Amino acid sequence: MAQKNEQYYPQLDAILHHINLMVQRDWSCEPSDSFNRQNSISKLSELSAISKRNLHIVFKSYTGEYLHKYINRLRLEYAWGMLKSGNYTNEKIAEHIGFANVTAFYNAFKKHFGQTPAQSKQVPLPLRTTPSGPEHAFNLAYSIREINEKPLLFLSHIGNYELANTFAFETATWDTLYEYAANHDLLPDEEEYWGICYDDTLITHPDKCRFYACLTINAPVKSHLTSRIKSMTLPRQLYAVYCHKGKYTLLDTFYDAILKNLPPNYLLGESFILERYLNSPTDTPADELLTEVWLPIKAIPTKI
Repeated sequence: MAQKNEQYYPQLDAILHHINLMVQRDWSCEPSDSFNRQNSISKLSELSAISKRNLHIVFKSYTGEYLHKYINRLRLEYAWGMLKSGNYTNEKIAEHIGFANVTAFYNAFKKHFGQTPAQSKQVPLPLRTTPSGPEHAFNLAYSIREINEKPLLFLSHIGNYELANTFAFETATWDTLYEYAANHDLLPDEEEYWGICYDDTLITHPDKCRFYACLTINAPVKSHLTSRIKSMTLPRQLYAVYCHKGKYTLLDTFYDAILKNLPPNYLLGESFILERYLNSPTDTPADELLTEVWLPIKAIPTKI
């Protein structure tokens, strides 16, 4: 069955990308049923050109989760991330992620996580396990930069982020993207290698983390439903940019450090967290690897 369903993988990737964008979107100013309509089985069936019946079957085979449970999990994990920041009320979060009202959000959150939103704020998330060895003193210097728009090709991956740090993964993703871009005259004067990390490993199970391996291209292109290589454009966004030098296995700990050291007068934004890879483990010692981490930021509103 799994082998047979491989024909659907490019279409399923299109669905997963659509859901990712919908979960990240701010629904505060939309009608209360907008999120559900945009992620209904009818909408996703139309988007993917897979019948409703088959979509339920192949989605479960592909992700290991039923479609509605997958969407609900992503939505509520995103809500927990907003709660974790301490910058949003339950009412604001419910509006942002598209629930009809705060009661519906409260009940869904409690059912999924086994605790209320208030309890989740009081109970700290478990500490990350760090690699053994001496304490790491990170360079927390940053610059503030803005991306206007950046067209990309990408390949999506669901699984432990550690797998994205291997030679085999690089060959299967960025090398594939480069070859595709070269063959379609899409390479810019100087290509850039990026990653989009959707999930917090303290909230999302490592085996369910979402990652996009991305390559910049010279102009936006349309994604093809039958190709696993998809395209997107990074939206305009302000970022605090930090640079990590060293092993990829220390990146989680680096994230913990920089998230506690955001620029003054800024909050963490709701857009994508990005990684830009300035060199490669294929030809660079692990201790010399350079990774820029781009945290989306927004100015703290001025009180009148």
